[in-house]
Amino acid sequence: MYETLLNKYGVKQLGYYVESIEETAELMAKTLGAGPFFDMGVTEPAKLEYRGKESAFRFRTALGHLNNIQIELIEAAGDEPNVYEDLGHYGLHHICIWADDAEKVAKEFVDEGFEIAMEMVSGQGLHIIYIDAREKLGSFIEVNAPLEQLYMGIKMQHENWDGTRPLRTMADLMGR
Repeated sequence: MYETLLNKYGVKQLGYYVESIEETAELMAKTLGAGPFFDMGVTEPAKLEYRGKESAFRFRTALGHLNNIQIELIEAAGDEPNVYEDLGHYGLHHICIWADDAEKVAKEFVDEGFEIAMEMVSGQGLHIIYIDAREKLGSFIEVNAPLEQLYMGIKMQHENWDGTRPLRTMADLMGR
């Protein structure tokens, strides 16, 4: 197989920058059959650097599935300059690949001429790196460690979904 940086690691997620998670979850459910989406709330990173400078930017996310691809909906929750608004419009923002060593993968992209746009450590300790690939691909590339348990839990919800309630809470995912 012809190997590139993207197919070497495999695409696990498509991330969409949206104006409204509620409206987009409804639209994606009706038009694509994607969902249900689980509202992860506003992200409070332990650390966030945007274009090499510390940032207090916060955002809200929801995760769902379309068959084997996880769909992430991202809504800005602050006015600071950020990687999502860098896109210049709402829509497909990034493709996400998983790697045990996100720093090593990011370096591979940097060595190929790409630039790191954002690095974040989530409140749970997950290191996430956004690579600016807009010039070559029209979107960003997100790299982080595998989140297999969360991925599979949401995928199972998708496989058993009847199309109702396209946006749900994390308590719904946990069966509470």
